[in-house]
Amino acid sequence: MQQIAYLNLETGFVGTVSAVGFERFSERHYAALKPQSDATTVAEQLKTAPDRDIVLGLSAGLPTPEEIAVSAKALEANRKVYLHWPAEDAVEVVTAERLLSFRRHHRVVNLFRVWAALRLDIANFKARVRYGAQRIRNRLTGGLRIASAPIGRQLLTPTPTVPDATRFGFLKPQGGQYRAEGRGLYFRLDYWAKLKGGGSYGHTCYQVKALNKASGEPIHCVLASHYALLDDFGVHQIVIPSRTHLADEYSLVENGEAYAGVVEEMLKLYKPQFVFERLVLGNAVVARACRRAGIPYIAEFNGSELTMSKVFGGREMNNAAALQAIEKEAFDLADIVSVVSEPVKDAVTALGIPATKILVNPNGVDLEAYHPLPAAERAALRAELGFAPEDVVLGFCGTFGGWHGIEVLAEAMPEICKARPNAKFLLIGDGGFKHLVTDAVDRAGVGAQVKDMGLVAQTEAARLLAACDIFLSPHSKNMGDKPFFGSPTKLFEYMAYGAGIVCSDLVQLGEVMRPAAMLADRGGVIREDARSVLIEPASTPSLVDASLWLIDDPALRARLGRNAMKAAAEYYTWDAHVQSLWRFALGEELGGYHKDRGQL
Repeated sequence: MQQIAYLNLETGFVGTVSAVGFERFSERHYAALKPQSDATTVAEQLKTAPDRDIVLGLSAGLPTPEEIAVSAKALEANRKVYLHWPAEDAVEVVTAERLLSFRRHHRVVNLFRVWAALRLDIANFKARVRYGAQRIRNRLTGGLRIASAPIGRQLLTPTPTVPDATRFGFLKPQGGQYRAEGRGLYFRLDYWAKLKGGGSYGHTCYQVKALNKASGEPIHCVLASHYALLDDFGVHQIVIPSRTHLADEYSLVENGEAYAGVVEEMLKLYKPQFVFERLVLGNAVVARACRRAGIPYIAEFNGSELTMSKVFGGREMNNAAALQAIEKEAFDLADIVSVVSEPVKDAVTALGIPATKILVNPNGVDLEAYHPLPAAERAALRAELGFAPEDVVLGFCGTFGGWHGIEVLAEAMPEICKARPNAKFLLIGDGGFKHLVTDAVDRAGVGAQVKDMGLVAQTEAARLLAACDIFLSPHSKNMGDKPFFGSPTKLFEYMAYGAGIVCSDLVQLGEVMRPAAMLADRGGVIREDARSVLIEPASTPSLVDASLWLIDDPALRARLGRNAMKAAAEYYTWDAHVQSLWRFALGEELGGYHKDRGQL
C-alpha cells in the first residue's frame, strides 16, 4: 500500500498516511487522517524522500511562510502536496495558484499588523484623548453623549442620489442574467461576532456564493473571522485580525479606524471592479477607501444596531449620535444602499439618504442547500431522529432571541403536544431565550415529543429541516415604536421544503407569505395559490389553532407547501437577490418580488 509522508513543521511530527482515497481529492475535502509516527526528522524526510507526496499538518487556519516554502519546493519537484487541518478533519490540495493566494493573504495580514503597530502610537493615542475626556464627562454628568460627526469626513466628489449605470459598466448580459466582469471584494468586519452558524452566517455565505456565481472572477471575502462554509464553496477568505475583542462604543470606532490602512492597501492589491460590504456599526473606512479609489461601493444594511440595543438591550448606546453619523457617512458615500425591508429603507431615508439609491432586497434561500429529500432518504432521516411514520413534525430553526417569538412558541408547544400525541417538535439553534422553551417543556412533561438538536453546522441544519411537515415562524414583536424591520432567512429556507408554514402576519413576513389562508377560513374556501397560514403576532392561541389545523389536514399543508416552494424558486433565491441588485444598479425595472409587491 502506497504511503504519503505526513509532516507537521511546527511540532516536528514526522509520519506517514495511507494514500487510499487521495486520488479523489480535487480541492477541499473532509477526511479523518490517522498518521503513523516515523523515527526520522522533518529535514531527513524532506531530503531522503524527494519523490514522495507530502501532507502538511497545520495548527492554524493559514499555512506559515515556512510551510508555504516547503510546499512550493515540493511542487517544483512534481510532488503532490496536501494541507491537513486535524481540528476540522479537512484536507486541501495545494496548487501553485493556491500558494499565490496564501502569499497574498500573508502580505495583507502583515500590512495590517505594520499599519496597526504604527497607527496605535499616534491614532489610538489621539482617539483615547478625544474619547477619554468625554468618558470622564459622561461619568460626572451621568451620560452626556458626543453629538459631533466623526473627524476626517472629506467627500472627494458629490454623493450619489441614484445609481450611476456608467459606474457599473462591468455588468454584462449573459443568458438573460447579468454577470460581473472582473473581481469583486466582499467585506464584513464585525470582529466581535465569531459566527459558526445561524441566519446571519448563512446570509453571508449563500449571498457570497451567489455573487461568486454571477462574477467572471472569484469573489474574495475580507472578514473579521473565518467562515468554514465559505471553504466548502471554494471562496477565498482574507481574515483581518482585530486589535481588540471589545465591542463597546469606543472600541467600535477605534477598531474601525484601525482597519483604514489595510483596506486601502487591499484595494490597491486586488483592484476590484466593485466592493460589496455588509455594513457594521462604527465603521465607514471601506466606504471612504472606495470613494478615494473611485471603486463602485455597495453598502448592505440589515437594520439598526442602535435600535436593537435600545429595544432588546434596554439602553441607548453611549455616543449614539456619533455612531449614527458614521453610519450615515457610509450611506452617503455608497453608490447603492441595499436593505432587507421597507422599514429599514424608511429608517435610512429618515437620515436624509435619497430613496432613489436604496434597493429593498429581501433575504433568500440557496435551493442547492435547502430542498426536500427523496421519500426513502426522508424516511431514513426521520427514523434517525426517532420520528415514527405517523408523527407530524413541527420545526423551528434559528436564534432563540428576543424578536423570534420564543415566548409564544414556549407557551404553545405544551398545548399542541397535549392536544395531539402524534405532534413532535424538532428544534434547531440556541439563544438567550432558549430556556423559556426548555423550561415550559419540562414543566408540562412533554419532553418525549421534543427533539432538541441545539446548535449544528449550517449544512446539518439544512439536512435536518427536511424531516419536518410543518414549520413555525412566530415572530411576535415590533422594535419598540418602530415596525419589525427583519427579513428572517429561516422563512425563505422553510419555503424551499414544500411543507406547511405557520407565520406571524408581521410586516415583511406577511407580505412574503401572501396569498395566505387565515384561521377565519377554516371550513370555507381557501385560495388555490395560498402559501401559508398567517396568524396574529404575539398570539399563543392563534399559533396553537393554526398548528392543529395543519396537523389534522395533510392535504392543505401539502398544497401550501407546493405554492411556497414555487414562490421561493421564482422570487427568493440568492441568485434572484443578486440579479435584482445588478438590475437596480443599471436602472432597469425590477421583476419578481419587486414587481408583485402589494398585489399578492
